[in-house]
Amino acid sequence: MFKIGEFSQLVRVSPRMLRHYEKCGLISPASTDPFTGYRQYSADQIPQIGRIALLRDVGFSVERIGEILPRFDDKAFLDEALREKAKEIRETLEQNHTRLTKLMQMSGELRKEQTIMLYEVELKKLDAVKVLSLRGIIPHYNQEGILWEKLAGYIAQNGIVCHSDGYSTYFDEAYMDSNPDVEIAIPVDSLGESRGEFVYQEYPAVALAATLRFSGPFDGGYDAAGEKLAHWMEENGYAFAGNLRGHVITSPDDESNPEKWLTELQVPVRKIS
Repeated sequence: MFKIGEFSQLVRVSPRMLRHYEKCGLISPASTDPFTGYRQYSADQIPQIGRIALLRDVGFSVERIGEILPRFDDKAFLDEALREKAKEIRETLEQNHTRLTKLMQMSGELRKEQTIMLYEVELKKLDAVKVLSLRGIIPHYNQEGILWEKLAGYIAQNGIVCHSDGYSTYFDEAYMDSNPDVEIAIPVDSLGESRGEFVYQEYPAVALAATLRFSGPFDGGYDAAGEKLAHWMEENGYAFAGNLRGHVITSPDDESNPEKWLTELQVPVRKIS
């Protein structure tokens, strides 16, 4: 028999934890002196401590350990308990991965905000423009590159002459957490023949649009410009009169340094007050 301190050294579990396990009903001393209250443990109890420690280390709660221990030798029961815990851990990992991604994105956004320059809101007419366009549903707004790569491939394959700037129009009535409906377009000098999803069209002139230019990365830039534009519209009594679109004036094709990219956010508007 071993005193609690001696036993704790053998099993590498502190006396405090042994007392805690006893309080929770997981394991009791082999004997307790009725006069001194000193606890004594037996070598036969070491496997039980090992099981408790193992279940604890893989994340089982004390309550759940108490349910598993009496049926530890029931292979089917134990396998099911372990599968449940594995599923729970995987879900936690996915949640933590999502949190980590958002933290990293947040850190990146904070850095990007320092490089974004917002200009003043300008109220103006937008001229009509001939474009070659591609519209589709993408997983998320920041994956617009899927459409641009597809359009660029079509342009290269067919030797189409186009400009270096481009448009992105957002057709959903509200911001979408996933699967937004987006159309991208590249200006051309003349309209050709549309083929399938690659459509030549002329964007009509917009009589009145609130516009705001920003320089810097797209991520973060759109958010900052959208916020400033929203305040301006509220303060000056304007409402949406069409779909919001972005006009990339200086693109990654023109300039490798994101700080030098230039984008104009365009919102057709109408006066309400």
